[in-house]
Order: sequence, then C-alpha cells, then structure tokens
Amino acid sequence: MAKYPFMTYVNDFMKRNKGAYADTTWSNLMRRYKRMNKDIKKLHEEEKISTVSPKKMSVDDVHAYLMYRKSLNLSSKENSHDGSAMKKLFKFVKNKAFDECLIDYPILKVRKKHVRLPAMDDSTYRKIVEISKNIDPNDFARNRAYCLVLLCLKSGARTKELRLAELSDLDTKDWMFDIIHVKGEDTYGEPRSLPINPEIRHIVESYLPLREKRLIENSVKSNALFPSNQSEDGFLSANTLRKIKSIVEADIGEKFDFRKLRRTFGQQLVDANVDIESVSVAMGHSTTKTTEINYARRKSEAANAKIMSTW
Repeated sequence: MAKYPFMTYVNDFMKRNKGAYADTTWSNLMRRYKRMNKDIKKLHEEEKISTVSPKKMSVDDVHAYLMYRKSLNLSSKENSHDGSAMKKLFKFVKNKAFDECLIDYPILKVRKKHVRLPAMDDSTYRKIVEISKNIDPNDFARNRAYCLVLLCLKSGARTKELRLAELSDLDTKDWMFDIIHVKGEDTYGEPRSLPINPEIRHIVESYLPLREKRLIENSVKSNALFPSNQSEDGFLSANTLRKIKSIVEADIGEKFDFRKLRRTFGQQLVDANVDIESVSVAMGHSTTKTTEINYARRKSEAANAKIMSTW
C-alpha cells in the first residue's frame, strides 16, 4: 500500500463506478476526493488524525476531519456533498466509522433546506421558438444551436443523452425521439422514447439537411445526431455542446444551462396537467420523488384552481 493510501482506495472505488455516474458527476466527485485527500494528508501531518487510510480511520479521525471542514465556514450544500462523498467511500471500504461518528456527534450531520431551481420563463421559451422560425436556412451554426436547445427543452434529455444521440434515434415520420444512451445505461438506466412536440419540428427539419451537407463538405461519416469533425468517436464533447448553446444565449440576451432546459420540460408538462408519474417516466426518473424534489411540481395557483374546481 502507498504511503498515502487514500487515493488508492478512491481510484479503486471510482474505477468500479465509472459507468454508474454521468461523466460530469464522475469528474466532480473525483475532484472532491482529490481535495479531500489534501485535507486528510494535512491533518495527518499535523497529527490531528491517526491515519490517511479510509479503511483504518476511526470515529475520532472522522470527527477531526468534519470539525476541520466545519471551521472553514463552508455552505451547507458544500458540506453535504463532502459528507455524501465520504460516506460512499467508507461504505466501499467497509468502514462504519463515518456513520458511527454522526451517531456520536449528531450536530455534525448537515441539514440543509432544499430549494428547487426555477424553470425557464415562458416568455423566454417563446422568444427562442419565435427566433428559430426566422433563421437563415443556410446558417448551419444557428440551426444546429436552436435544434439542440429546443430538442432539450421539449424532450428533457440530459447533456449526455443529447451528446450521444444518433441520427437513427430521431424518427421524423412518426416524430419520435429515442433516448438510448441514458444516465446509468449500464446499470439502472432504462432507454425511453418521447414524442417530438410540433412546436419544434420545423427546426429539426431545417437542421437535418444542413447536417448532411456539412458532413459531405468535410468528407466525414458519422452516425451522431450532432456530429463532431474532430473527436475520435464522432460525438461532440459536453464542453462543445455548451459553446453551441451560447449562440442561443447571445440571441436572447440570457444565460441558461442544460439542467434549466430539463427542468422547463418537466414543469411545462406538470403545468399542462400531465400526471406526475408520466412526467417522471418521460424524464427518465426511477421515482416521482426525484421529479418533484428537483425538477417540477404543480404551482400553488394551479393546485388552488384544482381544489376549487373539485369543490
């Protein structure tokens, strides 16, 4: 075992869970463990904890680490993510010290109020749709950008699901979008199919011929719905997707991320009185709890209207 074995266990844990997390989540978690490793090494060198091995750390070691993090006055969200990461690692190495520490020192358990982030305003959504109807039919970059954003808005697809979508996944005869490469596709994820909303079909029809023309011009063959001319696998990177999205952001004078587009998809369905079970299935969630807590829930005015109509 290495002199500082913390990252040895981390690397083993992350390697075994490579397919269980989305690429972004996996990268963020690895960065957190690397930072955690530096903190633990520092505490060990200061003789505040007895070991840097997560398999051998005691309740007192965990307590010292959590108290150190608490002294930094970090947000409850940051501490919550930190605790979640440590809990997963300790469970992996079969060390109960983390759970036992929170039993002995319950005050260290992070309790944070969950705030659901907002969906896109309807006026902003309408602006994007209207601009998409007046794009130069020969402008590949803008047609691609609006197709990408509106497809996300009307399918709720995650970044990975959009990035790895293939041309054959898009059926323009029956207007269905098959989302195959879902989150957790090798473990818990299930592929799903969604109807393509009539409001965005025009931009899909504008983009597809330009996509084919661009591939021919560059002498490139690709099955990707949004192909890359540079990557080895023919698919765009997540960072490139964000750059493409910025074209729409510049047009409307407002920034947004793909998660906001996904929340908007869910919220629009809920506002249209689609039952939460159907919304949850459409978003690729295993339970309605995830949908309601993080993405979409009936607004109070809509709930009141429903109650009054019942009365």
